[in-house]
Amino acid sequence: MSALVTVRNVTRKFGSFTAVNDVSFDLERGKVFGFLGPNGSGKSTTIRMLAGLLKPTSGAIRGFGDLDVTRNTEVWKTHLGYMSQKFSLYLDLTVEENLRFFGMIYGLDAPRIAARIESLATRLQFTKILHQLTEGLSTGLRQRVALAAALLHEPELLFLDEPTGGVDPRGRRVFWDLIYELAADRGMTVLVTTHYMDEAEQCDRLAFILDGALIADGPPHELKNELRGRILEVRPRGDAFAVLSQLAGDPALEDVYLFGLTVRAVAGEAGEAHVREALAAHGAPSPAEPSLEDVFVSLVRKRERTKEVVTA
Repeated sequence: MSALVTVRNVTRKFGSFTAVNDVSFDLERGKVFGFLGPNGSGKSTTIRMLAGLLKPTSGAIRGFGDLDVTRNTEVWKTHLGYMSQKFSLYLDLTVEENLRFFGMIYGLDAPRIAARIESLATRLQFTKILHQLTEGLSTGLRQRVALAAALLHEPELLFLDEPTGGVDPRGRRVFWDLIYELAADRGMTVLVTTHYMDEAEQCDRLAFILDGALIADGPPHELKNELRGRILEVRPRGDAFAVLSQLAGDPALEDVYLFGLTVRAVAGEAGEAHVREALAAHGAPSPAEPSLEDVFVSLVRKRERTKEVVTA
């Protein structure tokens, strides 16, 4: 699968502060790429550079044939659709007026705008509210309309910055059904940021960013394989919180935490045998399937330990 966009050694500084530090990854054609990290980690800054809204301090972003985001910025933007996590529609216009306005900005003629509005309103299930003021819509409906606005010109690359924040589960399902359709059936590349790990599981590839640096990049199952076999859990015979407190003092365990009614422990350098022995005093240990939350926490702890070694 060829890359639609390549990001190589990209850094972005604001004065003495480095927001993004030496980041490299590929966006493959027709794939859904999940970009994850806490607030302030560098996600939005990276997306703004990919969208041509910010120039990298160093490094290169190329794609769509032989375009460079810095040298061919205006042409580059014509290939993109961008849905910001901040609501970007005009509240004093109707839904249809908003979409017609954005269609004109994208340079579409009137018949094409009308056809795209009809198609997207049907697909995203908001035909009945086309003539309503945007101001009176629920968050979920506003997000659907914002997504439609980003798709009017049928971009090759679609950026979705936390698109389902504040959206109910049914609305989230509508979003993701369309994302799959766009990627699998129409060959569109989608980059999505999300705080929902169940949504991240559905991406073809994930990248975790922390403190401006990429700390992992790969398919969800491969990222979880790094922890598979290292996590054991036990359903304590006694007070789970007391067991957690007791195990948390064991320096040989990489992590200990509650997972529902069970206590989970992650093997550190001492290995699985030590974890099994530590848990056995409280019940019957069994292997646990790692989650993406486990992966991220493990990566963060590993990075923290590396910093401690470097500092020391």
